Amino acid sequence: MRVNGRRLPNALAAIGVPAAHVATAGCVEAGGDTHEPGVVCQAKCLSCHETERKSAANPPHESLPTTCQDCHSEGHWVPAELSFGHPWPLEGAHTQATCLGCHVGDPPVYVGTPTVCVGCHQADYDNSAFQGHDAFPTTCQDCHTNDKWVPATGGNHPENAFPIESGAHSKYRNDCASCHDSTLGSPVGGEDTDCVGCHDGNHTRAKMDEKHNGESHYPNGAAPPNFCLDCHPDGRD
Repeated sequence: MRVNGRRLPNALAAIGVPAAHVATAGCVEAGGDTHEPGVVCQAKCLSCHETERKSAANPPHESLPTTCQDCHSEGHWVPAELSFGHPWPLEGAHTQATCLGCHVGDPPVYVGTPTVCVGCHQADYDNSAFQGHDAFPTTCQDCHTNDKWVPATGGNHPENAFPIESGAHSKYRNDCASCHDSTLGSPVGGEDTDCVGCHDGNHTRAKMDEKHNGESHYPNGAAPPNFCLDCHPDGRD
């Protein structure tokens, strides 16, 4: 069966050729203005897209398989839209990351790419201006979110130990700096918590020292600003 060139777009659509390929059918016609139905459907991507594959720079395609449909859709060649389930969730700011931002090497390495945060963010961890950051654990998700690396406003507050979603401290749940002072240490484990800095008035050391007179574990003299947590771990009586 042969099809007149003027009727080619309708013929291609009828046999299931995607719209983008119908629009450029002139490059795949066999024999001038005729086209043998089914040729396009049976052809491999590289029969037309070898030039695009060789010239691709982000990422270079030389080391990639020729199953173009893994990343490219039939609607358009660029930008590539992953048609497979990426093995690591691309969420938040990671949706804007380039392939070569995570898959490094020459040629780029895809198998075995680290999925832990420091696999890509080691330099961010090492160069952080946050005091004491070099002593923090590398469980970056404790403080950072997928939306952006700085400021670090993520992580899950230990509600079972010290609730801020409810109770007297709930008004500070979106203001970490009200209770945490980076000059005091790491936020991990509440090391940088400044209890005394907030609890003034009836909670000044002068009044608390007198109230706790006789308590064997109450510190005499200088003490960390979060020593209250030793006896009041959840911020309550």
